[in-house]
Amino acid sequence: MTAQAKTIAVVGSTPFAWLLAGLLAADHSRAIVLVSAPHDSHRLSLPPSLSVAPITRPETWARLTEIAAPAARRLSRIAPRLARRTDVIFGARSPAARNALSHMRHLMAGFGHAVEPAHAIPDSSAIRVRDAWAFDGDAFKGAAAPWLAAANVAIVNSASGLKVRRDGSASFGATNFDLVVLADDQSIVDRLSAEDVAGFASMANAIGIHTSPVPPMSNAVTIDLDSGATMLRDTTGKLIATAYDEDEKGLDRIRASMPRTIAPRLAAKTRFKCLHTHDGAPVIGTPRRSRMFIIAGLGALDLVFAPMLARLIAGDASGVEAEWAAAHAADLRQPRVEVAEYVPGRLGDER
Repeated sequence: MTAQAKTIAVVGSTPFAWLLAGLLAADHSRAIVLVSAPHDSHRLSLPPSLSVAPITRPETWARLTEIAAPAARRLSRIAPRLARRTDVIFGARSPAARNALSHMRHLMAGFGHAVEPAHAIPDSSAIRVRDAWAFDGDAFKGAAAPWLAAANVAIVNSASGLKVRRDGSASFGATNFDLVVLADDQSIVDRLSAEDVAGFASMANAIGIHTSPVPPMSNAVTIDLDSGATMLRDTTGKLIATAYDEDEKGLDRIRASMPRTIAPRLAAKTRFKCLHTHDGAPVIGTPRRSRMFIIAGLGALDLVFAPMLARLIAGDASGVEAEWAAAHAADLRQPRVEVAEYVPGRLGDER
């Protein structure tokens, strides 16, 4: 169906949704309406999207190795400095997390990434991945308006007028759409029934924080494989971090992942919700009882995957890209054994 879709409504308010809409218009000549809330410049920034993540499947590493550099070049053409090089440190404490870390290390090295041991706190292991790509989603949204306008993407700030038919087509006033793409978690929850969403994911709470500036330390992004906490020291010296917060212990998870030599003051925090797929892998395509196209579970890999997913929706994906997407299809029963992932904080003894 996606190969015939010439007029598409992309629903979502995240940097990924905006980027996907623009790529479909600019690179694939689709007529696009982006249904999105306005950009909020006061929204608390979170750690950047990345070209690496806690992935255990070689097929996904193969795709990341192929698409990361082209994605970085594409984003850099939209605005300078949206893509930059960074190191990423993965840390693990529990036996399950250490086993996953060892597996990831061998996969990353096998696909040509520069991987080396990193300094770790006592009773833990860590690796450093050199020269990964980081993508600043907030900076992208700040620079996106002229790019979207140049690509003739129409932006609508209210989703209430979008009427979706049983076959997945839709209308907004006098405009008809061949396809509706639900491109962020909130749009999926708003448009699909609770029963449909429960078939592949659950909504979870998360927390994001900024701290007061801390002394110079590694500017690498750090990811804790036990708790899922992600942290970065930015150019101003403050720490930016996120963690799962379903049990309201998100701050404890962030604190446990910090170097023990620092004790920063909490400067700001935000709480948000996100979809966690049941098997930890991305969900791509049309669910069983809906003809809308959904994208969920990409996590920090959202922006690096955006050009490939635009090709998929437009019918321009390569054979291996289409094969990867088919293995992650939204209409497959979970857990999808062939693609199921290790999920930080869900397996092992989180401490």
